[in-house]
Amino acid sequence: MSVSPTSLSDEDLDRFEDLLDGLRDRHGDAPQLEEIDGYLTALVCGPRTVGPDEYLPKLMGEPLPFGDAAERDEFMALLQRRWAEIKRALDAPVERLDDDRALNPLLTDWEAMREQLSEETLAGMSAEERASLDELPKLGAVWAAGFLEAVDQWEDDWLLSVEDPGNDFVDGSLRAFEVLAAPDEDLAPEEREMSRDERLADALWAVYDLRDFWRERASRKPVKQARRENKPGPNEPCSCGSGKKFKKCCGDPAKQMH
Repeated sequence: MSVSPTSLSDEDLDRFEDLLDGLRDRHGDAPQLEEIDGYLTALVCGPRTVGPDEYLPKLMGEPLPFGDAAERDEFMALLQRRWAEIKRALDAPVERLDDDRALNPLLTDWEAMREQLSEETLAGMSAEERASLDELPKLGAVWAAGFLEAVDQWEDDWLLSVEDPGNDFVDGSLRAFEVLAAPDEDLAPEEREMSRDERLADALWAVYDLRDFWRERASRKPVKQARRENKPGPNEPCSCGSGKKFKKCCGDPAKQMH
């Protein structure tokens, strides 16, 4: 499949990872690319448009951790291209997740990476490091956590009153991300029985559902109330200058019928 001008190539993604690694080396708490991808996805499908000036300090922390303007510009160029990719995928009328146009989140298969470690590498790790391998995130968990982080940070936009007919729908859609992000022991029995692929598919369809929901909600035109004219009171002089009271002149219903 050809790469469009805004799509990120493998080389672009490697560079994105390198930039984040550099930020972590200097500051220690830069988010993972997978987390950023989930975060952007929530913003793209959310209730309103949130610009970089608003979301970047929340995503990357303050003060912004970039070493110089050139690093920031390169990071933002990659970030905005990924935003455009996500938006294009959500705008596409897909009916299957294996459609080339469908959203393809940037996921890290941590378990597969662990299985690929050589015996020599494992032997060179400390007991603590080997134990940490058992705590690696499950497929899609970091992406879902990034999505939920954005929802939490813009809770006032996402939160609907219990009386709102859309409240149950939004809560149900967000549950798909909670299931994907949570450890099995925190889930209901029927949720624990779902495979990782099933959980990921539910979350991806929830992204499309939420995008459609907020779009439809934003497109509703508020009921316009008839603009009240500055009419005089019934016992005040009529504004037409007749000298009569308003109720006996232009405010007289019988007169308005003629």
